[in-house]
Parts: sequence; C-alpha cells; structure tokens
Amino acid sequence: MLNILRHRPPLAKSYAFHYEDVLGTSFELQVAAADSDAAQSAESAVLAEVDRLDRILSGYSKTSELAKWQETHGVDVPVSPELADVLEAAEDWREWTGGAFNAAAVSLLESLGDRSSAGGKCERLAEIDEPLWTIDRAAGAACRRTHLAVSLDALAKGYIIDRAAACAHAISGVTQVLVNIGGDLRHHGTRALDVAVTDPRSPAENAPPIAVVKLRGEALATSGGYRRSVMMGGRSVSHIIDPRAGRPAEHVISASVIARDCAEADALSTAFSVLAPEESVALSNSLGGVGCLLVRQDGTTMTNAEWQAHAA
Repeated sequence: MLNILRHRPPLAKSYAFHYEDVLGTSFELQVAAADSDAAQSAESAVLAEVDRLDRILSGYSKTSELAKWQETHGVDVPVSPELADVLEAAEDWREWTGGAFNAAAVSLLESLGDRSSAGGKCERLAEIDEPLWTIDRAAGAACRRTHLAVSLDALAKGYIIDRAAACAHAISGVTQVLVNIGGDLRHHGTRALDVAVTDPRSPAENAPPIAVVKLRGEALATSGGYRRSVMMGGRSVSHIIDPRAGRPAEHVISASVIARDCAEADALSTAFSVLAPEESVALSNSLGGVGCLLVRQDGTTMTNAEWQAHAA
C-alpha cells in the first residue's frame, strides 16, 4: 500500500477522487487541472476506461473476454488487441524473468495447499514450464495451449492503470495525473511527485514509511506475501508461488518497483517476490530505468542505484 504525499502544481487546481471496490480494491485519482470541468472529465474518462478494460481482462468475471477465451484450447480464437497485449506481455515476462513470472503459478497454489509438508514439490512443474499460449498478431488471434489455470492479475491491473491514466492525461486542461489502484500507481506530468512506500513489517496503515521516492511520469508497484498468506504444513506461508520450484516464495516479504509504466512495474514486483534479491537487482540493472526496493524476511533491505536516484 502506498501513501501519496500531495503537491499543488502552480497555475492549476488540485482535485482528488476516491472510490472503493474498483477492480476489487481502493481507487484514487489525483489531477491538476485548469478547472473542475476538466477534472470531472478526467474522472469520467478514467472510470470508463477501467470498466471497459475490466470487461476484457477480469479474472473474476465469468463473462469477461479473458474468461471466455480460457474455455478454449488448442485453437486460434479472435481476441481484442488489449487481450493480445497482456497475453503477449505475460509470455515475454515469463521468458525475461527465467520463469519467475508465470501466469500459471496460480495453478500450483491449490495443489500445494493440500500437501502435508510445505517442503514438498508440486508434480505439475513440467506443465508450467511449457509455453502457455501463442499469439498471432496479424490474424488478431490467440491459441491457448495449456490446460493449467492461469491468472493475468499480476499484469492486467498495471496495464489497466496505464491505459486509464493516459486517458485522463489526454483531457484538455489536465496537466498532472495520478491513478492509484490498490497501491499500484501511474503518474503523468512534469512535476515530481513524492510517494511513500509502506513498511511491510508494520501492521499499522499509518506507520512511518519504509521509503519515500520521487516519481516523474513513471509508475510504482509493490508485491509481497506480507498481507496475504496460506496455511501449509501447519504454518503460514506466502501466497506467492515460485513457479520454478513449485514452492512458496520466501526470499523477500515485499518487492517495490519503479518502472516506465505500471504493467512493467506490476510484472517485475511479482517476479522480484520470487527471485533472490541479488537476482532481482541484476535484472533491474539489465533492463535500465528500473528501480527496486526489496525487503528480506529478516527485515533488511536491498536497493539498486536507480531506486536510490529516486530517493526523496
């Protein structure tokens, strides 16, 4: 969860809109706009785009385009450009993270929860290593090749946030935009915004932050098992599964990522909750423009130079 430290831009008024149960969580929109009409137009544009994309990408609705596509197997099915975007990105991130990000990781959770020992491996690892689907951009089609349950939530939310923030920023008279859904956010504008990152070790929402960073036209996302867990082998473990090993991920309790867009930050924060901290820092550095803050199980932290450059 993120606490936003507000700034009032010059020559514009600041407006804030709050809702609950948007994509199943809290929603905040901040805009700097010439007048209330522009701000309300931005609000309408954001909510409309979130609703439109949720009808395509929702993993909870049985009537979403994603849900209907998941009922198919082994055949090319026409899909929207938006669904193709997210499906393609999910397979790209699976490859780029060496399997640490895997949309089929959710399929391991139920089978692991039934095991008597948290140390046992899941027997479905061979399946999860296979390509999940193929995309034919020219034909506008996608073929689902796996029988495993999949979830695009770790990528789709960031994608929706990016698209919604861009819609707001395109409104005439709007100069600054922040869309924050459930602690993942995207900023547009030239004025730096201070963002406080919640300390995952503290149960209090109003506890002092673990870090404050400056964003300028960038995104930030945080993942971790510190607020959600499952019982396994008589103990509470992270709900985030390492799809490479078939076990709960236990290297870090929280991974925060600064990136160029929220979809990238979202995917990487999930992958960095799985990878060893040293691996996450190396991957961040190789991508360029990616900052990371990793909180280990013992409470110590690791960051890279890009994160440090954003420190407030």
